[in-house]
Amino acid sequence: MKKLRFKGVITVFAGLLAFVPLVAFENGPLLYLRADFGGALTTPFISDESLKKLNPKAEKMTGIMSGLLMSGEVEGGYVFSSNRFFGLPKNHPFSGVGTFACLGVGQGNTAQKITADTGTGKVDTFISINFMPVVNFGVTGKAYFFSNRLALGLGIGGRMIADTRPSYLYYFSDPSLDTKVGEIIITEEMMKKMNPLMASVKGLIEYNIPIVNTTDIILGWYTRYNIYRPKYLTAPGDLAKQANLNDPVPDYWLNSLDFGLSVGFAFKL
Repeated sequence: MKKLRFKGVITVFAGLLAFVPLVAFENGPLLYLRADFGGALTTPFISDESLKKLNPKAEKMTGIMSGLLMSGEVEGGYVFSSNRFFGLPKNHPFSGVGTFACLGVGQGNTAQKITADTGTGKVDTFISINFMPVVNFGVTGKAYFFSNRLALGLGIGGRMIADTRPSYLYYFSDPSLDTKVGEIIITEEMMKKMNPLMASVKGLIEYNIPIVNTTDIILGWYTRYNIYRPKYLTAPGDLAKQANLNDPVPDYWLNSLDFGLSVGFAFKL
């Protein structure tokens, strides 16, 4: 009986596969709806001179990892078939190229570790600031292979921090010091002085799984490097009182490396 049931399941599954297209879309306009799940590694830079102005006891600043970050993105563009536009045979591994514009909204994070000599020993301060929303935008070029099943992409664009009340968490390597959580209030004056924009370069790999003639499931991996110079340093209230945050810091960079998984749909229009 169990063997008959198993054979029945296999038969039904095989029947369903008969209706699934064996190749992805060939060419034409496409609309992607995608969700990203990943993290970010902050890679800060600040000169020793500027760091001492912010905190005379500080010795160095390094980056740390964020928690899980999520975002959503809409991407629209056109795929040019290598057979139709470049004269290659239909069974050629290189199957096409695509150009796309994208717009997304999601979470952002900057996370740093500042090491200071207190006189009785070194103490690490860990600061994590979360932003929501962060707006992503840009353009992407993609090369498609194996009947448009596999796509390799490279994009350039920017990100804008649109959060005026980012949340923070900071804690210390010294267990006798308390962990603090709260919000940083970005005043109108700070908005005028600080730079909310960062440039980004993104690489991606996507695998398209056809489900009907006009729709594919997209599974992918992305890596994005963000270049960001905020011009001023922000810090939670208690830490801000200990530092000089009124003067611009031109050599202060809060670059970051994002990476993660993408899941979504591609619709042929």
